[in-house]
Amino acid sequence: MLVELVSLSNDDGLRLDGAFYAPTGDGDRAGPVDAVLLIHGSRGNFYDGATKSMAQDLSAQGYACLPLNTNAHDTAWYNPGGQNFKGNAFEVLAHTCIDLRAGIDHLTERGYRRIGLLGHSMGAVRVAYYAATQDDGRVATVVPVSPVRLSYSYFMESEDSEEFAANIEIARRLIAEGDPEGVFRVEHPIPQLFSAASFLDKHGPEEKYNLINHAHGIRVPMLTLNGSRETHSRLRDMAQDLAAAAVNSPKAETLMVEEGEHSLVNRTTEASDAVLKWLAALTPEKARV
Repeated sequence: MLVELVSLSNDDGLRLDGAFYAPTGDGDRAGPVDAVLLIHGSRGNFYDGATKSMAQDLSAQGYACLPLNTNAHDTAWYNPGGQNFKGNAFEVLAHTCIDLRAGIDHLTERGYRRIGLLGHSMGAVRVAYYAATQDDGRVATVVPVSPVRLSYSYFMESEDSEEFAANIEIARRLIAEGDPEGVFRVEHPIPQLFSAASFLDKHGPEEKYNLINHAHGIRVPMLTLNGSRETHSRLRDMAQDLAAAAVNSPKAETLMVEEGEHSLVNRTTEASDAVLKWLAALTPEKARV
């Protein structure tokens, strides 16, 4: 499949790379949504397998798709313009909102007016957080796939509390020593390198990105997806809890895919079929126009 590689800039002037998948001529698009912005997960990028597969399947059915890097793509990379490090290890999650807005702007410039947001894993957090906190009338629906739970209180009461608390203390110590960009390795809640500032931004007691606390701000239809094999404390029941908390969404549903692993990487066909069915069933009065 031929795609158009694109580079665009967010409001901070940071370059974001992605790929535009034009809707194929033989696709039979249904429903009011005409384009989908796809956002990668932790350590990921716009050409991740699950993201790429979803974009291919949706574009084949008539939906324009834009998988896009955020500033948090991959683990770490140096930003010469800002003379600092970016990537998942250094992410301040709220800052990715301007990345998503840049992607929506790009699709709007191409003539698309009703845009769906879809993200895998931490990308699911990013798209749901955007829908909940940004008043963007161009967003018509949001589809978090395997959303991650970012809740200090939940983890402190979980079976992983001892390991989680130890990571919190390492991050606090580095910050107290004047080294907020000091990087350390964690295994919980995800095997990853984190800077102290980024770890506390996502996992600190303020619970800035606990989607359960933000879900009331989602006022567009939302479908959450997860797999039955997602039993880790950062994933367990999160898709269902998010849909239940979206009390102001005109249509909030959840689907668990049997035997599905994280991000449904082993069930990509089932994931795409569920999203296509969801998009086709939306009506203009429910999808924001």
